[in-house]
Amino acid sequence: MTAPSTSRTTITAAHPGAAGGGFVVRRLAVDDDAEVAAAHVAMTASRNHGRPWAKRTSLRELLVDLRSTSTIERLEPWVALVGGEVAGVGMQWFPLLDNTRFTWGEVDVHPRLRRRGVGGALVERIVDRTREDGRTTVLIESHVPDDAREDHPHVRFAQQHGFALANTEIRRLLDLPVDPPRLDQLARESATRHQGYRVESYVGRLPEGLRQSYCDCWNQLAVDAPTGDVDFEAESLSPVTYLEELDRMTRQGRTTIHTVATTPAGEVVAYNDLVLSADDPDEVMQWGTLVRREHRGHRLGMAVKVRGLQELARVAPASKRVQTCNAEQNAHMVGVNEELGFRRVEAVLAYQRHVGG
Repeated sequence: MTAPSTSRTTITAAHPGAAGGGFVVRRLAVDDDAEVAAAHVAMTASRNHGRPWAKRTSLRELLVDLRSTSTIERLEPWVALVGGEVAGVGMQWFPLLDNTRFTWGEVDVHPRLRRRGVGGALVERIVDRTREDGRTTVLIESHVPDDAREDHPHVRFAQQHGFALANTEIRRLLDLPVDPPRLDQLARESATRHQGYRVESYVGRLPEGLRQSYCDCWNQLAVDAPTGDVDFEAESLSPVTYLEELDRMTRQGRTTIHTVATTPAGEVVAYNDLVLSADDPDEVMQWGTLVRREHRGHRLGMAVKVRGLQELARVAPASKRVQTCNAEQNAHMVGVNEELGFRRVEAVLAYQRHVGG
């Protein structure tokens, strides 16, 4: 694997800028603390603009992502400078083990420095790198108010740059704490449907004997969860790369609450992951929930979510919210979340652009 260049002198392009003044797009100097800090400011301002519920990525979390080497994916970060000031950041991930025809991109421009062509230049740099790497499809996401999916500036921006809407998810929030008697009631009700299964939570990492079957569940999420027009293949998480990811998350100050349902033989057939951040303890992310197809119909989805929330109340009683996203068409999981009390706050629009290879 070739690590991305971090040289300040790697100039990608100089642009006149839509509003004059010009700007430069180049690789982010990941070894420069000051430049990374400035990039973090621009990213945070962009992601929180008009979104009070936005999950904050801390500077520590960003630094670990930028300075880590992964066998799972390669990260290439780009920066746009206006008059020497960081105006925008483009983050691009190249999967290395599966789904290798894709790249994932994120573009953030400081609200104060928008409408200069910065975002467009960063997007096109990501598209160019996708093509240069022999890949065929760029994926990006845009967060917009639920009632502004047709005419929001982010939507027009994506369309102007050749991206087509591929899937729509809804972000939902659950205010904490959830009434403990309510969780107990839901746990009892679901237990009547899944006799013979065992539901347990583990903080940090799973016991060694559960890791392979957990990875098997995780790998199915990309193909089992509704993804609209995006055609994912199963992922390739293994016990080895699982531990690699946990090590990175530990360095970021993140902790995972794994909740799993297992068969009498000890095989994980359903899971729910909640991720806590020491740098943003109020907000908890629900990263994934899956029940294997052959074990559905036993309320295991509800069971692992309820048990996870009970463990969260024990481990981090001061947390204030849980965030999750589900595809609009995923009626069953949406129903579980709404029964738990999640409320919708925005649409998350997934776009793709095919660029050839």
